[in-house]
Amino acid sequence: MPRYVAVCLASFVAAIVCPEVSESLLAGVLAVQSILLGFTVNVMFFLLGNREKETLDGTSIEAKVRSKRLRDLYHELFYNVSYFNLIAVASIIVATGLLLPTPEVPGFLRGLSPVEAYVQWLGTSKVPAVANGIARGGAMFVFYAISIEVVFSIARVIGRTSFYFERKMGEVRRSNDQSEG
Repeated sequence: MPRYVAVCLASFVAAIVCPEVSESLLAGVLAVQSILLGFTVNVMFFLLGNREKETLDGTSIEAKVRSKRLRDLYHELFYNVSYFNLIAVASIIVATGLLLPTPEVPGFLRGLSPVEAYVQWLGTSKVPAVANGIARGGAMFVFYAISIEVVFSIARVIGRTSFYFERKMGEVRRSNDQSEG
């Protein structure tokens, strides 16, 4: 919970301090998110393709405990990767939304009197500018919050993936050592 409060506070400050981001930054965020999403999807397929096998009844208590810990780690990693994938997709959607151009009234509709009155109102009223500012500020807050969460999530996924493979390789080495001895 404290992490989410810190993320919201940092996002709020960032949205106030940096209310606009360049298109090149958004394009970079999209590229990085897409690459990281590809990495985690590969990890997900690897995890699903290598489901943990149940321990045999004849194995030792220590082997069963190691196997249970490895299964627990497997499930934790699976959920960490799934969470990151959701956050990364949300980040891609928000960044893409920020790249969209501001909608304009098409020229062929400007000749119609209701549309012309609307366009004139848009030019003279403060309501559209205020609404645009609120919407843009909210979008920037969400963009920063998701970006910060993506950094925390990918760090957790990479750390847990490394830990999982280290443990898994330890299991492989132990069983090779036992079979050689």
